[in-house]
Amino acid sequence: MTGAAQRRRLIAFAHGIDDPACRFRIRQYVPCLEQAGWDVRLSTNHPERPRDSPYRNPLLRTAHQRCRVAVRQLWRRWDIRAAAAFDAVLLNRDLLQGRIEYEQLLLRENPRVIFDFDDAIFLGEKAAHTEWICRRAAWVTAGNERLASFARQFTDRVTVLPTVVDTDACAVSRQDSRGRPVRIGWLGSDRSIQETLFPFLPLFARLQQQLGFDFVIVSKPEPAVPEPALRWSFVEWSPAVETRIGDVIDIGIMPLTDTEFHRGKCGCKLLQYMAAGLPVVASPVGINSYLVATGERGHLAETEADWSKAFAELIADRELRLRMGARGRAFVEREFSRSAWFPVLLDILEKVANGPSRRRR
Repeated sequence: MTGAAQRRRLIAFAHGIDDPACRFRIRQYVPCLEQAGWDVRLSTNHPERPRDSPYRNPLLRTAHQRCRVAVRQLWRRWDIRAAAAFDAVLLNRDLLQGRIEYEQLLLRENPRVIFDFDDAIFLGEKAAHTEWICRRAAWVTAGNERLASFARQFTDRVTVLPTVVDTDACAVSRQDSRGRPVRIGWLGSDRSIQETLFPFLPLFARLQQQLGFDFVIVSKPEPAVPEPALRWSFVEWSPAVETRIGDVIDIGIMPLTDTEFHRGKCGCKLLQYMAAGLPVVASPVGINSYLVATGERGHLAETEADWSKAFAELIADRELRLRMGARGRAFVEREFSRSAWFPVLLDILEKVANGPSRRRR
C-alpha cells in the first residue's frame, strides 16, 4: 500500500456467519486486516443453510424449499460477479452445495482466489471438486499438515494456516470448584455433536456414576441427548459464552472416533479450552496428540480405563488443573494465537493480490 487512499479489497466467501470455519478462519481476522489496510466484505449463503419448512402441506413445503434454493443460487451469482472488482478472494470450503460450476464462474471473474479448508472435505463425493479447486486456486491454505498434504498433490502453492483463537478475547478460568461437583464439558456445533460426542455418552454416563462429576454441553440449539443415564446440563452457545467457557466448565473434552475424517480435524475445541486456562482430555486422534502433549496440558484417552484415570486425577486435584491450564494457555498464546498467525495470512494475501487480475475468457 503506497498511501492511505489505496486500500486493498478482499471478498471472503463462507457458508454461514456463525459457522465455526467462518468465525475462526475469517471473521476474527477482519479487525487485523482492516488495520493493515484491507477492506473486507464477508459474503455468506442467504438463506444460510437449509431449514425445515414451516408449511405442512407437501406442495407448499416443496415450493418453499425450492424458493430458498433459488434465492441462494441467485445471491451467489451476484457475489461472483462482484468478486471481479476485488484484489483477492478468500474461499472457505466451497461456494454452494458442492456444485463446481460456481467455482468455475468465480475463477473466470477473478483468478486471485485463496482456497481455504479446515476439514477433510476431500473424502467421499467432494474429492474431485476439492482437487479441481486446489489445482486452479492462486493459493491454498489448509488447517493442518494432513490436509495440506492432500493439496500438495496438485499444487505447490500451499501453506498450513492452523485454526487459531484470539487469546486476548478469552477470559482465563479461576478454577474455583469448591462446594460443587467438578464440571466436565463439551463445546461444539450442532453439526458435529452426533458423530463426535454422542458415541461416547454411555461411557461418560458410567464414569459419572463412579466419579460424581457434572456434565455440561455447550451448543446451539439444545441437542436431543440419546443417553438417559447421563445427568447433564445445557448452556446455549453464544460468542460471549465461547470466550468465557471457563465460567461454565472446569475440564474440556474432545472425544473422537479414529476415522479418516476425524484425523483431519484441527483441534479448535482444545485450543478454546486451553485459551481459557482449562485442562483437557481428548482422544489421541489426528492433531489432538500434538496439542495435548499428555501430562503437560491434559491427558489423552483411548480406552474407558484411560478416560476414567484422566477424569479421576483432574477431579481430585485442583492444583493440577490449574498447572495444566496455565501451560495450555501459554502454549496457545505462543503457537496457536491469532496474533502469531495473522502475519502469515497477510503475506499470502499480498502475494495473491499482486497476481494476475483476470483470466482471459
